[in-house]
Amino acid sequence: MNRTFSSPLRVRWLLAASTSVLMLSATIALAEPLKPSARKPKPPSAPWTELDKALTRPLVQVSSLAPVVRRVDPAVLVVFTEGPITDELPPGHPVVEPLPPGHPSPHGSPEDGNSVQRGQGAGFLISASGYALTNHHVIEGATRVVAYVGAAKDEIVCDVVGSDEKSDVAVLRLRSPRTDWPFLLLADSESLSVGDLVVAIGSPFGLAQSVSSGIVSARGRRDIEPSGRQGLYDFIQTDASINPGNSGGPLIDAWGAVVGINSAVNAAGPGIGFAIPINQVKRMLPSMIATGRYLRSWIGVSIVSVEPDVAAAMGLSSARGALVREVVAGGPAATAGLKPGDVIVAFNKRILHEASELPLLAGDAGVDATVILDIVRDSQSVALPLVLKSHPDNATVVVAAPVAAARPPPRDPTIGIAVVTLDDDHRSRLGLDGSIAGARISKMRSGSPAFVAGLAQDDVVIMVNGNSVVAAEEFAGIVKAAPPGTVLKVLVRRGASTVFAAVQKP
Repeated sequence: MNRTFSSPLRVRWLLAASTSVLMLSATIALAEPLKPSARKPKPPSAPWTELDKALTRPLVQVSSLAPVVRRVDPAVLVVFTEGPITDELPPGHPVVEPLPPGHPSPHGSPEDGNSVQRGQGAGFLISASGYALTNHHVIEGATRVVAYVGAAKDEIVCDVVGSDEKSDVAVLRLRSPRTDWPFLLLADSESLSVGDLVVAIGSPFGLAQSVSSGIVSARGRRDIEPSGRQGLYDFIQTDASINPGNSGGPLIDAWGAVVGINSAVNAAGPGIGFAIPINQVKRMLPSMIATGRYLRSWIGVSIVSVEPDVAAAMGLSSARGALVREVVAGGPAATAGLKPGDVIVAFNKRILHEASELPLLAGDAGVDATVILDIVRDSQSVALPLVLKSHPDNATVVVAAPVAAARPPPRDPTIGIAVVTLDDDHRSRLGLDGSIAGARISKMRSGSPAFVAGLAQDDVVIMVNGNSVVAAEEFAGIVKAAPPGTVLKVLVRRGASTVFAAVQKP
């Protein structure tokens, strides 16, 4: 599930859930003149010389990505969510899967009685006990979360252990007694370099376990706002293809370890995707698992960037650091003596090149931690000790998802369709021969077993489990008599075609 976000440039963005570890390498050979032995004889009077591939090597040799994919694939999740219907899907939520032509909308409507909205994303396991990571926006608003693990199609109910909107990170745990789940190793995302090879795995547009590859295009992208929401982002930019449904899936390095969580893509610019650095997530995990949320620390200031035309007037040799615009009364900065007009140029000796770095550093340093701020005040350098306090949001943000996600909605015993006996008017409208008899689907509930199996409104049921159907009452009787869990083998006429569907009765 990928989301839409905007930047100061007003660009519209879309956000966008083993046997060995092998290092991939790309070797580029220097171009060499062809040796005589590498040249094929040319045909008589031909004005060219042909290359004999058997006698030379390619100039570029790239190893296969297959070993990395085989290593990580068993631990990648396809995440399915259910929640109450809203006017629109949460930002970036794709539908469960690409819809066949003529399929009704997955949003549902008051007329069809549907009360559940479904979405799909990706995720990945990080421990043998079943802890997994995904995006906050994947499970946002969900009352039920289930997952497929690897290539298996068994639904595993997931509990939402913790979630953080500001960083777009969520922690899941598979509700299962199993303690030997396959899991992915976490890399050091700080060691990434622009140009490093990366692999993205997820479920773009419902196409589960899809793999794309590319390179790290840039690091430290903070000047974008996913879905228009302000947050604490430090994205890795990659040209590995990321699309709706990739959200929450892993961004993998050449060793098969996770360097990021796929989260966003620029809808207007293919090849520009974004992932949350895994080091940022590591810092959050202990708090999220223990308390269900991430407790951030706080300085208590409002800041802006230092513009080049004012840098000299502030006593700076270049435009860098964070200019303090406002100091919150009674906050940590006020207690430490920070003043409006001060420029924070370093946080605990880490140089601030941009103002956007400060909220990330301050939020992760820890409540009650003492830090040193290097500031420039009236062109003079000052080292200012400051004790960080709990961010005000910590007292108000509550994660309700862990309880809600553990409680499935009431089961619907029907397969989710209404049928009427096919008559001459229906045959004429649908272009069917007069000899066709059966039960026409007059109403379809989106998300129902029949919907998931691929049936659609105006399909005509002609056979169930090998028995011919000539009337609606006959079909309804077969469905009603089938025990829960029965797979109904249904044949329908759809235009000039006969279509098969396997519908499982709840």
